[in-house]
Amino acid sequence: MSQQYGPPQQPPAQGGWGPGPMGPPQFRPAKSSRTQWIVMGGAVMAVLLIAVGVVLLVTGGGDEKQDPPVAGDSVTPDPIGTLYTPPTPTKPEITKGRYDTGVEVGGGVWFTPAKGWQPGTDKTMSGKYYLLPDPGRRGFIDGYYWVRQTQMYDSAKSFAEHLVDIESNSFQDVRISKGNPVKCINPVLKSCYWLSYSANVKSTSGKLVPFRGFVSAYQDGSGTITASDAGLEVSVYNRRVTELVYMNRTLEKSF
Repeated sequence: MSQQYGPPQQPPAQGGWGPGPMGPPQFRPAKSSRTQWIVMGGAVMAVLLIAVGVVLLVTGGGDEKQDPPVAGDSVTPDPIGTLYTPPTPTKPEITKGRYDTGVEVGGGVWFTPAKGWQPGTDKTMSGKYYLLPDPGRRGFIDGYYWVRQTQMYDSAKSFAEHLVDIESNSFQDVRISKGNPVKCINPVLKSCYWLSYSANVKSTSGKLVPFRGFVSAYQDGSGTITASDAGLEVSVYNRRVTELVYMNRTLEKSF
């Protein structure tokens, strides 16, 4: 099994505006001293009125007495509009149904291992997988059942085809069947897909062992795809394939 991106300055214009020709000075009759005092008095009054207006503008012109500010006080302006508080995302509620027994894969999806199958011990592998020990040889297996989930693919078909490609990559004489969309037995599922394959697998002794397997994938309404990847030696396939089918059925019903 494999483990599963400032504009440039313009030159100054020639010439320029000169003072221009000036004619002879014009003589005007002198103003009377009385007129000058009237003009000066009007100017002083205008200055006083402007000064009073500035004081009223600054103080507000009111008689109310205000307490002196206390150190540390600050003025907080009234809020404008209403602050938007985004809602806290809620996780979908996961309930445990009648078929949710045995091993939880994730997101409320379970499967029930068949009798005699043992959990794999490699914690670095994604998903959940179980092994069928070879009763005649200690440390050897006759098959495996592996369930994984993803949201990286857009359909059950694409994920199933991906899995069968990577699982059979190290095998020899691989023959992959034509995949088929199948009817989902669970109405909450969006799509279901199935394909099978056969190959020769090299054992630790170098001998090629005939092998048969299948991949099934289930896409739910959230877009999550759960896929099972299973296989057995041909010599035990006919006797134990019903156990693979049983585990697959419990998986599909648990959605």
